[in-house]
Parts: sequence; C-alpha cells; structure tokens
Amino acid sequence: MLRHIGWISLLGLALAQPGSESPPITAILVVEEDVIEEGQLRTYVGSQTHPVASEKELRALLKRLVREARPPRFIFQDGRWRGVEKKGIALDEAEVLTAYREALSRGRKSFRLPARYTPPSPSLKELYALGVREHLATGETDFRGSSAARAHNLLLASSKLDGVLIPPGTFSFNQALGPVTEEEGYKEAFVIVGDRTEQGVGGGVCQVSTTLFRAFFLAGLPILERHAHSYQVAYYKPPGLDAAVIQPYKDLKAVNDTPGHILVQRTVQGTTLRFHLFGTKDREVRWEGPFISERKPPLPPREIPDPSLPPGVRKQVDFAAEGARVEVRRTVRYRDGRVREDKVVSVYRPWGAVYLVGPKPAPKAPPAPPAPSGGAP
Repeated sequence: MLRHIGWISLLGLALAQPGSESPPITAILVVEEDVIEEGQLRTYVGSQTHPVASEKELRALLKRLVREARPPRFIFQDGRWRGVEKKGIALDEAEVLTAYREALSRGRKSFRLPARYTPPSPSLKELYALGVREHLATGETDFRGSSAARAHNLLLASSKLDGVLIPPGTFSFNQALGPVTEEEGYKEAFVIVGDRTEQGVGGGVCQVSTTLFRAFFLAGLPILERHAHSYQVAYYKPPGLDAAVIQPYKDLKAVNDTPGHILVQRTVQGTTLRFHLFGTKDREVRWEGPFISERKPPLPPREIPDPSLPPGVRKQVDFAAEGARVEVRRTVRYRDGRVREDKVVSVYRPWGAVYLVGPKPAPKAPPAPPAPSGGAP
C-alpha cells in the first residue's frame, strides 16, 4: 500500500530492523506514484517487501516486478475522481545480483532493489500542467438492443476517442475520429438516410457523437455545430440531446473555452456508453427540459425485404416515434461572473416502425393422394 511521502523515513526503519522470523534476506522495492486528488497533484512513496532465499528466487522476482508504463486514468473511488498512473519499472539483473550479494556478505537482512522508473507519455504531471485536474461532466447513452454490427461500430469509434486531449479552441468530432470505412474496421449496420433506414458502413457511430455531445453540453462548452436526427431514436433518451454525424457533411463541433486542455475518457459498463471529461472547472451548468411541442402521430409501419433473413422471418429494426419540436435549455455561470444562456432545438419528423422481412416461404406441395388399398369386401 502506498503512503504519503512523509512516511519515507519508515523505509530506513525497515532496512535497519532485523526480524527474527524473516527469511534470509528481504528485497525492498521503493515505489513512487503521482495522483491527482481534489484538483491537486500529490506524490506518494511507499515500499514493497519481497523475501528471497536464493539467487534463483531473486531472478524470478525480477521477472514479476518488471512492467511497462501505463497511461494515466481517472477512476471513481469512494465518491470522488482520482487521477492515477503506473510508472514503468526496469531492473538490471547484474546490478540487482551485485546488491544482493553485497547485502549477504555484510550480514544484512534486507537490501533495496536498484530500480529505474519510466513515466508514461503523457504523464500525470504533464496532464496536470495542461490543466487536466478535475471531473467536468459525463455524457451517457445505452445501446441495449443494438445488433452485433452496430455495437461493434460504436465500441470501435468510441475507443478511438478514449484518451483524446482537446486543446483550447474548436473541436471537430469527424476530425478527431478519422475515416469511418471498412478499411478502419467498421461494419455495415442500419443508418438513417433521409426518410429511409438502410444498411451503411459505420451504423452506430451517431451514438458515439451523441454521447460526446451530451458531455460537452453538461460541461457548459459552447456548441458550434450539432444536427438532430431525422426522428426520435429510441437509444437517445431523453429526446433533444442527440447529435447526428455524416462524414463529411454533418459534424459535431464544440469550443474548449476552459482555462486548459480537456481529457476525454471512455468507459463501457454493460450496454452503457459514457464519455467523461476532465479539465479545469471554471463554471456551473444548469439545464432544464425537454420541452416538447408540435406533436404529430407516428407514421404507419414499413417493411423492407431482406433476402439474408430466413423465409417468413420478420425482424423489427426501428420503432415508431412521434414527430415533435423539442427544446432543451441551458444556463452556464462562470466563476468570473459571466452568465450564458442558450438552448438546443430539435425538430423531429414522425416515424413509423420498420421491419425487415425475409423471402416468402415456398408454397407447400399438395398432399399426395391416398394409395389404393385392396382386400376382400
């Protein structure tokens, strides 16, 4: 367990005090870790003890302790967000063996492992210097009921944004995501094209842009470009906080007007997709809605032939939704006293349920006439 840097003096005690029940010698690894807690960068130092009875055991220990650096992550723990990282550890076998043998020759009960530490890139200290210090907002959506291809696409796209650093200025979703093509690993899934639902490469990416838009909205960032879907999609509740993207015609753009960079971090729990934003908090956000008006009833259901389905199978891929005008309002209060009020307005057309239908079953052959029977009357 790591302890505060002030406890490093305990290491000297561990080195000096023999234990009557200790193994012949104890290897001590001093570990230093940086964390971000409550908006502050802190350093903790502690030690790990590893008893070894031979050079063979020591060599095996070195293989277990060596590790690559792991990039910083923010974790939610005990009701608060903490930034953590793991430094890489390198140990030179010859150097360690020399320290071990010297400790044995001098009759010591322990020795310090001569480890070298490599911070990840970027390190937590570097992120802190860029202004990544505290949780700003979280946007989420649920993709329960998605086809395997759609789930694959949204997980792939969201993974490409995990760890993205947004500098001050304009952010473009399409630019940050990159091409949505089969060469990039995307599959065909259903997408909305005008008044049709049809197969297209990357179906499901709009759930990623919607989730990130919600994080931007809740963080109080100015939104430069956002497009509502043609109709109210069942995945995006509450209505009015969705963001459709179609490369290269429709994009999601926001402005990072905070004092520093913003880190985007993705998490997936079950079928819940979340984007967490971390930066320097300089505002409070209050929003209300959705306010729904101009309601229109859903359209009649439609059927789309799908030869890939078994004959006679009918599969629902879209659900009926009423047309409506939806408004969501937001008030952003900056710590310097400024107040910004804005709203997101969406006009959705009425939509009918959509079913995929397989080919008509082949007509059944008429039953064969009964075979003539003989015998005495």
